[in-house]
Amino acid sequence: MSIILGIAGLFCYPSLTWANRHSVRHIKHHSNHASKKTVKTKSGHRTLKSPKTTNTQNKTSNDRADLLRAQQRKQQLLEKSETEKKLAQEAQKNRLEAQQKAQQDAYKARQIITNMVAATTELQDTEKQAADLSDRIQELKVQEKNLDMQLREESQNLARFLPLIERLSLYPADTLLAAPMNSSKSIIGLSIIQSLSSRLEIQAQQIRQHQTELQQLRKDLLSKNKTLETVIKKQSIQRNQLVIAAKIAKENQKKSSAAASKAAIAAAKAAQNARNINDAIQRIEAERQAAEKRLAAEIAAAKRANNLAKAEAAQKQASALNANNSGPGLIAQSNSRNAPVVGPIISRWGTRTDSGPAQGITYAPPSSATVRSPCRGQVEFSGPFRAYGKMIILNCGKQYRFVLAGMAQLEVAIGQNINKGVIVGQMPSWNGSNVGKPTLYVQLRLGTRAINPAPFL
Repeated sequence: MSIILGIAGLFCYPSLTWANRHSVRHIKHHSNHASKKTVKTKSGHRTLKSPKTTNTQNKTSNDRADLLRAQQRKQQLLEKSETEKKLAQEAQKNRLEAQQKAQQDAYKARQIITNMVAATTELQDTEKQAADLSDRIQELKVQEKNLDMQLREESQNLARFLPLIERLSLYPADTLLAAPMNSSKSIIGLSIIQSLSSRLEIQAQQIRQHQTELQQLRKDLLSKNKTLETVIKKQSIQRNQLVIAAKIAKENQKKSSAAASKAAIAAAKAAQNARNINDAIQRIEAERQAAEKRLAAEIAAAKRANNLAKAEAAQKQASALNANNSGPGLIAQSNSRNAPVVGPIISRWGTRTDSGPAQGITYAPPSSATVRSPCRGQVEFSGPFRAYGKMIILNCGKQYRFVLAGMAQLEVAIGQNINKGVIVGQMPSWNGSNVGKPTLYVQLRLGTRAINPAPFL
Protein backbone atom coordinates (compact mmCIF):
# COMPACT_ATOMS: atom_id res chain seq x y z
CA MET A 1 0.00 0.00 0.00
CA SER A 2 2.73 2.37 0.86
CA ILE A 3 4.60 1.52 -2.28
CA ILE A 4 1.52 2.21 -4.39
CA LEU A 5 1.01 5.59 -2.73
CA GLY A 6 4.66 6.60 -3.36
CA ILE A 7 4.43 5.75 -7.03
CA ALA A 8 1.17 7.60 -7.26
CA GLY A 9 2.77 10.69 -5.69
CA LEU A 10 5.46 10.83 -8.28
CA PHE A 11 3.02 10.79 -11.06
CA CYS A 12 0.59 13.23 -9.39
CA TYR A 13 3.04 16.12 -8.58
CA PRO A 14 5.65 16.21 -11.33
CA SER A 15 5.27 19.95 -11.95
CA LEU A 16 5.95 20.89 -8.29
CA THR A 17 9.22 19.03 -8.23
CA TRP A 18 10.43 20.77 -11.38
CA ALA A 19 9.35 24.11 -10.01
CA ASN A 20 11.25 23.56 -6.83
CA ARG A 21 14.39 22.70 -8.72
CA HIS A 22 14.01 25.77 -10.93
CA SER A 23 13.53 27.94 -7.83
CA VAL A 24 16.67 26.61 -6.18
CA ARG A 25 18.75 27.25 -9.26
CA HIS A 26 17.37 30.79 -9.52
CA ILE A 27 18.26 31.55 -5.88
CA LYS A 28 21.80 30.22 -6.32
CA HIS A 29 22.27 32.28 -9.47
CA HIS A 30 21.16 35.47 -7.75
CA SER A 31 23.21 34.60 -4.69
CA ASN A 32 26.35 34.10 -6.72
CA HIS A 33 25.68 37.26 -8.70
CA ALA A 34 25.18 39.27 -5.52
CA SER A 35 28.35 37.98 -3.85
CA LYS A 36 30.51 39.47 -6.59
CA LYS A 37 31.31 43.23 -6.81
CA THR A 38 31.48 45.05 -10.05
CA VAL A 39 34.60 47.24 -10.50
CA LYS A 40 35.35 49.52 -13.37
CA THR A 41 38.91 49.21 -14.65
CA LYS A 42 41.08 51.88 -16.33
CA SER A 43 40.16 50.58 -19.74
CA GLY A 44 36.50 51.09 -18.98
CA HIS A 45 35.66 47.38 -18.71
CA ARG A 46 33.85 46.15 -15.70
CA THR A 47 35.27 43.36 -13.63
CA LEU A 48 34.10 41.63 -10.58
CA LYS A 49 36.09 41.60 -7.29
CA SER A 50 35.68 39.28 -4.43
CA PRO A 51 35.50 40.55 -0.79
CA LYS A 52 38.86 38.96 -0.07
CA THR A 53 40.54 41.02 -2.75
CA THR A 54 38.92 44.23 -1.41
CA ASN A 55 40.07 43.59 2.14
CA THR A 56 43.63 43.00 0.96
CA GLN A 57 43.69 46.25 -0.97
CA ASN A 58 42.25 48.17 1.98
CA LYS A 59 44.94 46.76 4.22
CA THR A 60 47.65 47.70 1.71
CA SER A 61 46.27 51.23 1.50
CA ASN A 62 46.28 51.55 5.27
CA ASP A 63 49.85 50.25 5.45
CA ARG A 64 50.92 52.79 2.90
CA ALA A 65 49.28 55.58 4.88
CA ASP A 66 50.96 54.39 8.08
CA LEU A 67 54.29 54.26 6.27
CA LEU A 68 53.81 57.78 4.93
CA ARG A 69 52.92 59.06 8.39
CA ALA A 70 55.97 57.30 9.83
CA GLN A 71 58.21 58.87 7.19
CA GLN A 72 56.73 62.28 7.88
CA ARG A 73 57.23 61.79 11.60
CA LYS A 74 60.81 60.71 11.00
CA GLN A 75 61.41 63.77 8.84
CA GLN A 76 59.96 65.99 11.55
CA LEU A 77 62.19 64.34 14.16
CA LEU A 78 65.23 64.80 11.91
CA GLU A 79 64.37 68.46 11.36
CA LYS A 80 63.81 68.94 15.09
CA SER A 81 67.09 67.21 15.85
CA GLU A 82 68.87 69.40 13.30
CA THR A 83 67.28 72.52 14.80
CA GLU A 84 68.28 71.47 18.31
CA LYS A 85 71.78 70.75 17.08
CA LYS A 86 72.02 74.20 15.52
CA LEU A 87 70.68 75.79 18.69
CA ALA A 88 73.20 73.84 20.77
CA GLN A 89 76.02 74.92 18.44
CA GLU A 90 74.81 78.51 18.61
CA ALA A 91 74.63 78.33 22.40
CA GLN A 92 78.12 76.85 22.53
CA LYS A 93 79.36 79.58 20.21
CA ASN A 94 77.75 82.22 22.42
CA ARG A 95 79.33 80.68 25.52
CA LEU A 96 82.75 80.66 23.88
CA GLU A 97 82.30 84.25 22.72
CA ALA A 98 81.17 85.25 26.22
CA GLN A 99 84.21 83.51 27.72
CA GLN A 100 86.51 85.18 25.22
CA LYS A 101 84.91 88.57 25.90
CA ALA A 102 85.25 88.01 29.64
CA GLN A 103 88.91 87.13 29.16
CA GLN A 104 89.41 90.17 26.94
CA ASP A 105 87.64 92.39 29.47
CA ALA A 106 89.77 90.98 32.28
CA TYR A 107 92.90 91.53 30.18
CA LYS A 108 91.81 95.09 29.39
CA ALA A 109 91.12 95.70 33.09
CA ARG A 110 94.60 94.40 33.99
CA GLN A 111 96.10 96.55 31.24
CA ILE A 112 94.22 99.60 32.53
CA ILE A 113 95.54 98.96 36.03
CA THR A 114 99.09 98.36 34.74
CA ASN A 115 98.92 101.50 32.63
CA MET A 116 97.53 103.48 35.56
CA VAL A 117 100.35 102.33 37.83
CA ALA A 118 102.93 103.17 35.16
CA ALA A 119 101.27 106.52 34.45
CA THR A 120 101.14 107.37 38.16
CA THR A 121 104.82 106.51 38.54
CA GLU A 122 105.69 108.60 35.48
CA LEU A 123 103.60 111.48 36.78
CA GLN A 124 105.34 111.37 40.15
CA ASP A 125 108.72 111.35 38.37
CA THR A 126 107.59 114.43 36.45
CA GLU A 127 106.40 116.04 39.68
CA LYS A 128 109.76 115.31 41.29
CA GLN A 129 111.54 116.82 38.28
CA ALA A 130 109.32 119.90 38.54
CA ALA A 131 109.95 120.13 42.30
CA ASP A 132 113.73 119.81 41.80
CA LEU A 133 113.60 122.48 39.09
CA SER A 134 111.61 124.77 41.35
CA ASP A 135 114.11 124.27 44.15
CA ARG A 136 117.02 124.96 41.78
CA ILE A 137 115.29 128.08 40.48
CA GLN A 138 114.83 129.31 44.04
CA GLU A 139 118.52 128.69 44.72
CA LEU A 140 119.50 130.56 41.57
CA LYS A 141 117.28 133.47 42.56
CA VAL A 142 118.95 133.61 45.98
CA GLN A 143 122.40 133.46 44.37
CA GLU A 144 121.39 136.15 41.90
CA LYS A 145 120.16 138.39 44.70
CA ASN A 146 123.29 137.90 46.82
CA LEU A 147 125.63 138.42 43.89
CA ASP A 148 123.77 141.53 42.83
CA MET A 149 124.06 142.95 46.35
CA GLN A 150 127.77 142.10 46.43
CA LEU A 151 128.32 143.84 43.10
CA ARG A 152 126.51 146.92 44.33
CA GLU A 153 128.64 147.02 47.50
CA GLU A 154 131.87 146.52 45.56
CA SER A 155 130.86 149.17 43.06
CA GLN A 156 130.09 151.62 45.86
CA ASN A 157 133.49 150.95 47.50
CA LEU A 158 135.25 151.43 44.21
CA ALA A 159 133.27 154.57 43.39
CA ARG A 160 135.04 156.52 46.17
CA PHE A 161 138.36 156.15 44.41
CA LEU A 162 137.14 156.79 40.91
CA PRO A 163 137.81 160.61 40.94
CA LEU A 164 141.40 160.03 42.12
CA ILE A 165 141.96 157.23 39.63
CA GLU A 166 140.59 159.39 36.86
CA ARG A 167 142.83 162.36 37.88
CA LEU A 168 145.91 160.14 38.09
CA SER A 169 145.17 158.69 34.67
CA LEU A 170 144.78 162.13 33.15
CA TYR A 171 147.26 164.24 35.14
CA PRO A 172 149.65 161.96 37.03
CA ALA A 173 152.44 164.55 37.60
CA ASP A 174 150.11 167.35 38.63
CA THR A 175 148.25 165.03 40.98
CA LEU A 176 151.41 163.77 42.68
CA LEU A 177 152.97 167.26 42.87
CA ALA A 178 149.79 169.03 43.97
CA ALA A 179 151.28 169.64 47.44
CA PRO A 180 154.99 170.16 48.29
CA MET A 181 156.46 167.35 50.43
CA ASN A 182 159.84 165.80 51.08
CA SER A 183 161.11 162.87 49.06
CA SER A 184 160.46 160.23 51.70
CA LYS A 185 156.80 161.13 51.90
CA SER A 186 156.52 161.21 48.15
CA ILE A 187 157.95 157.70 47.96
CA ILE A 188 155.48 156.52 50.63
CA GLY A 189 152.67 158.17 48.70
CA LEU A 190 153.69 156.40 45.50
CA SER A 191 153.82 153.08 47.32
CA ILE A 192 150.32 153.66 48.70
CA ILE A 193 149.05 154.58 45.28
CA GLN A 194 150.61 151.43 43.77
CA SER A 195 149.09 149.23 46.49
CA LEU A 196 145.77 150.94 46.08
CA SER A 197 145.91 150.49 42.32
CA SER A 198 146.58 146.76 42.72
CA ARG A 199 143.75 146.44 45.16
CA LEU A 200 141.41 148.39 42.94
CA GLU A 201 142.40 146.23 39.98
CA ILE A 202 141.61 143.09 41.97
CA GLN A 203 138.24 144.51 42.96
CA ALA A 204 137.54 145.45 39.37
CA GLN A 205 138.36 141.92 38.24
CA GLN A 206 136.08 140.50 40.93
CA ILE A 207 133.29 142.81 39.83
CA ARG A 208 133.75 141.73 36.20
CA GLN A 209 133.78 138.07 37.26
CA HIS A 210 130.69 138.50 39.39
CA GLN A 211 128.95 140.33 36.56
CA THR A 212 129.75 137.38 34.25
CA GLU A 213 128.46 134.94 36.87
CA LEU A 214 125.31 136.98 37.33
CA GLN A 215 124.68 136.99 33.58
CA GLN A 216 125.17 133.21 33.48
CA LEU A 217 122.88 132.76 36.46
CA ARG A 218 120.20 134.76 34.73
CA LYS A 219 120.62 132.65 31.59
CA ASP A 220 120.39 129.47 33.66
CA LEU A 221 117.37 130.84 35.46
CA LEU A 222 115.65 131.64 32.19
CA SER A 223 116.44 128.16 30.83
CA LYS A 224 115.23 126.45 33.99
CA ASN A 225 112.00 128.46 33.90
CA LYS A 226 111.37 127.38 30.31
CA THR A 227 112.12 123.77 31.21
CA LEU A 228 109.81 124.04 34.19
CA GLU A 229 107.03 125.39 31.99
CA THR A 230 107.43 122.39 29.67
CA VAL A 231 107.47 119.97 32.60
CA ILE A 232 104.40 121.58 34.15
CA LYS A 233 102.51 121.28 30.85
CA LYS A 234 103.53 117.62 30.60
CA GLN A 235 102.54 117.12 34.23
CA SER A 236 99.13 118.70 33.61
CA ILE A 237 98.48 116.46 30.60
CA GLN A 238 99.57 113.36 32.51
CA ARG A 239 97.45 114.28 35.52
CA ASN A 240 94.34 114.92 33.41
CA GLN A 241 94.75 111.62 31.58
CA LEU A 242 95.30 109.82 34.86
CA VAL A 243 92.24 111.40 36.46
CA ILE A 244 90.13 110.27 33.49
CA ALA A 245 91.56 106.73 33.75
CA ALA A 246 90.89 106.74 37.50
CA LYS A 247 87.26 107.68 36.91
CA ILE A 248 86.89 104.87 34.37
CA ALA A 249 88.47 102.41 36.78
CA LYS A 250 86.18 103.66 39.54
CA GLU A 251 83.10 103.00 37.40
CA ASN A 252 84.35 99.59 36.27
CA GLN A 253 85.18 98.47 39.79
CA LYS A 254 81.76 99.45 41.12
CA LYS A 255 80.61 96.04 39.82
CA SER A 256 81.78 94.43 43.04
CA SER A 257 79.43 92.65 45.41
CA ALA A 258 76.38 94.69 46.37
CA ALA A 259 76.57 93.30 49.90
CA ALA A 260 80.24 94.25 50.19
CA SER A 261 79.57 97.75 48.88
CA LYS A 262 76.61 98.14 51.22
CA ALA A 263 78.72 97.00 54.18
CA ALA A 264 81.57 99.34 53.18
CA ILE A 265 79.22 102.32 52.90
CA ALA A 266 77.66 101.51 56.27
CA ALA A 267 81.12 101.21 57.84
CA ALA A 268 82.25 104.51 56.30
CA LYS A 269 79.11 106.23 57.54
CA ALA A 270 79.83 104.95 61.05
CA ALA A 271 83.45 106.16 60.80
CA GLN A 272 82.36 109.62 59.63
CA ASN A 273 81.22 110.52 63.14
CA ALA A 274 84.25 109.05 64.92
CA ARG A 275 86.25 111.16 67.40
CA ASN A 276 89.64 110.30 65.88
CA ILE A 277 91.35 107.91 63.49
CA ASN A 278 91.59 105.13 66.07
CA ASP A 279 87.85 105.43 66.80
CA ALA A 280 87.13 105.40 63.05
CA ILE A 281 89.11 102.16 62.58
CA GLN A 282 87.27 100.53 65.48
CA ARG A 283 83.88 101.51 64.06
CA ILE A 284 84.78 100.20 60.60
CA GLU A 285 85.91 96.88 62.06
CA ALA A 286 82.80 96.59 64.24
CA GLU A 287 80.50 97.30 61.27
CA ARG A 288 82.31 94.70 59.13
CA GLN A 289 81.95 92.05 61.84
CA ALA A 290 78.27 92.93 62.24
CA ALA A 291 77.74 92.51 58.48
CA GLU A 292 79.39 89.09 58.61
CA LYS A 293 77.14 88.03 61.49
CA ARG A 294 74.01 89.24 59.67
CA LEU A 295 74.91 87.25 56.57
CA ALA A 296 75.73 84.16 58.67
CA ALA A 297 72.32 84.39 60.37
CA GLU A 298 70.61 84.86 57.01
CA ILE A 299 72.34 81.77 55.62
CA ALA A 300 71.32 79.67 58.65
CA ALA A 301 67.70 80.87 58.49
CA ALA A 302 67.49 80.12 54.76
CA LYS A 303 68.86 76.61 55.29
CA ARG A 304 66.34 75.92 58.08
CA ALA A 305 63.56 77.08 55.78
CA ASN A 306 64.99 74.84 53.05
CA ASN A 307 65.33 77.93 50.84
CA LEU A 308 68.48 76.84 49.02
CA ALA A 309 68.41 79.69 46.51
CA LYS A 310 68.37 82.33 49.25
CA ALA A 311 71.04 80.48 51.21
CA GLU A 312 73.27 80.28 48.15
CA ALA A 313 72.81 83.99 47.40
CA ALA A 314 73.66 84.93 50.99
CA GLN A 315 76.69 82.65 50.89
CA LYS A 316 77.94 84.41 47.75
CA GLN A 317 77.51 87.77 49.47
CA ALA A 318 79.44 86.54 52.51
CA SER A 319 82.22 85.19 50.28
CA ALA A 320 82.41 88.51 48.43
CA LEU A 321 82.54 90.39 51.73
CA ASN A 322 85.33 88.16 53.03
CA ALA A 323 87.21 88.41 49.73
CA ASN A 324 87.14 92.21 49.91
CA ASN A 325 88.54 92.11 53.45
CA SER A 326 91.20 89.42 52.95
CA GLY A 327 93.79 91.19 50.87
CA PRO A 328 97.43 90.16 50.54
CA GLY A 329 98.58 92.15 53.56
CA LEU A 330 101.98 93.83 53.69
CA ILE A 331 105.59 92.70 53.56
CA ALA A 332 108.42 94.90 54.82
CA GLN A 333 110.73 96.04 52.01
CA SER A 334 114.34 97.09 52.52
CA ASN A 335 114.94 99.08 49.33
CA SER A 336 111.71 100.42 47.96
CA ARG A 337 110.33 103.49 46.20
CA ASN A 338 106.80 103.19 47.52
CA ALA A 339 106.45 106.67 48.97
CA PRO A 340 102.84 107.65 48.32
CA VAL A 341 103.83 111.21 47.37
CA VAL A 342 106.82 113.22 46.15
CA GLY A 343 108.46 115.49 48.70
CA PRO A 344 110.65 115.50 51.80
CA ILE A 345 109.68 113.94 55.13
CA ILE A 346 109.23 116.62 57.78
CA SER A 347 108.11 114.35 60.60
CA ARG A 348 109.01 110.70 61.12
CA TRP A 349 107.51 107.93 63.20
CA GLY A 350 108.07 108.60 66.92
CA THR A 351 109.01 112.28 66.50
CA ARG A 352 108.01 114.31 69.54
CA THR A 353 104.97 116.47 69.00
CA ASP A 354 102.67 118.52 71.23
CA SER A 355 100.32 115.52 71.47
CA GLY A 356 103.08 112.96 72.07
CA PRO A 357 105.22 110.77 69.80
CA ALA A 358 104.15 110.91 66.14
CA GLN A 359 102.14 107.84 65.10
CA GLY A 360 102.85 108.24 61.41
CA ILE A 361 104.97 109.97 58.77
CA THR A 362 104.32 113.47 57.45
CA TYR A 363 105.42 114.52 53.95
CA ALA A 364 105.73 118.04 52.52
CA PRO A 365 104.80 117.49 48.87
CA PRO A 366 104.86 120.10 46.09
CA SER A 367 101.76 121.92 44.94
CA SER A 368 98.96 119.69 43.58
CA ALA A 369 101.12 116.58 43.96
CA THR A 370 99.65 113.20 43.07
CA VAL A 371 99.07 110.68 45.87
CA ARG A 372 99.22 106.99 45.03
CA SER A 373 98.15 103.83 46.83
CA PRO A 374 100.81 102.22 49.05
CA CYS A 375 99.16 98.78 48.82
CA ARG A 376 96.49 96.71 47.07
CA GLY A 377 93.18 96.51 48.89
CA GLN A 378 89.70 97.92 49.41
CA VAL A 379 88.82 101.54 50.17
CA GLU A 380 86.91 101.52 53.46
CA PHE A 381 86.67 105.28 53.89
CA SER A 382 86.93 108.15 51.40
CA GLY A 383 85.99 111.69 52.33
CA PRO A 384 86.68 114.64 54.66
CA PHE A 385 87.49 113.77 58.25
CA ARG A 386 87.65 116.40 61.00
CA ALA A 387 90.83 118.55 60.75
CA TYR A 388 92.70 116.02 58.60
CA GLY A 389 91.29 117.25 55.30
CA LYS A 390 90.18 114.63 52.81
CA MET A 391 91.22 111.18 53.93
CA ILE A 392 91.11 107.56 52.80
CA ILE A 393 91.40 104.35 54.80
CA LEU A 394 92.70 101.47 52.71
CA ASN A 395 92.27 97.87 53.92
CA CYS A 396 95.37 96.01 52.70
CA GLY A 397 94.27 92.67 54.19
CA LYS A 398 95.43 90.66 57.20
CA GLN A 399 94.33 93.56 59.48
CA TYR A 400 96.73 96.05 57.84
CA ARG A 401 95.23 99.44 57.05
CA PHE A 402 96.84 102.53 55.58
CA VAL A 403 95.47 105.97 56.44
CA LEU A 404 96.29 108.84 54.04
CA ALA A 405 95.09 112.30 55.12
CA GLY A 406 95.49 115.88 53.92
CA MET A 407 94.38 115.65 50.28
CA ALA A 408 92.31 118.22 48.41
CA GLN A 409 90.79 115.82 45.86
CA LEU A 410 90.01 112.09 46.01
CA GLU A 411 89.95 109.74 43.02
CA VAL A 412 88.61 106.57 44.70
CA ALA A 413 85.21 105.58 46.08
CA ILE A 414 84.08 103.69 49.16
CA GLY A 415 84.07 99.94 48.52
CA GLN A 416 86.38 100.21 45.51
CA ASN A 417 89.15 97.64 45.10
CA ILE A 418 92.39 99.26 43.94
CA ASN A 419 95.91 98.13 43.07
CA LYS A 420 99.16 99.26 44.55
CA GLY A 421 100.60 102.33 42.88
CA VAL A 422 97.41 103.77 41.35
CA ILE A 423 96.33 107.35 41.93
CA VAL A 424 94.07 107.86 44.96
CA GLY A 425 94.06 111.63 45.30
CA GLN A 426 95.72 114.99 44.80
CA MET A 427 97.27 117.46 47.22
CA PRO A 428 96.12 121.09 47.51
CA SER A 429 97.71 123.75 45.34
CA TRP A 430 100.41 125.84 47.01
CA ASN A 431 101.92 129.20 46.01
CA GLY A 432 105.41 128.52 47.41
CA SER A 433 105.15 130.41 50.69
CA ASN A 434 106.34 128.83 53.91
CA VAL A 435 103.02 129.56 55.61
CA GLY A 436 100.30 126.96 55.30
CA LYS A 437 102.27 124.50 53.20
CA PRO A 438 100.10 121.36 52.68
CA THR A 439 101.27 118.08 54.18
CA LEU A 440 100.30 114.44 53.71
CA TYR A 441 99.92 112.38 56.86
CA VAL A 442 100.50 108.63 56.45
CA GLN A 443 99.61 106.18 59.19
CA LEU A 444 99.70 102.37 59.21
CA ARG A 445 97.45 100.32 61.49
CA LEU A 446 97.72 96.69 62.42
CA GLY A 447 94.37 95.86 63.92
CA THR A 448 93.58 98.87 66.11
CA ARG A 449 97.17 99.94 66.92
CA ALA A 450 99.48 102.19 64.92
CA ILE A 451 102.84 100.81 63.73
CA ASN A 452 105.81 102.35 61.95
CA PRO A 453 104.93 102.60 58.22
CA ALA A 454 108.53 103.27 57.06
CA PRO A 455 109.48 99.59 56.45
CA PHE A 456 106.45 99.21 54.14
CA LEU A 457 107.03 102.34 52.05
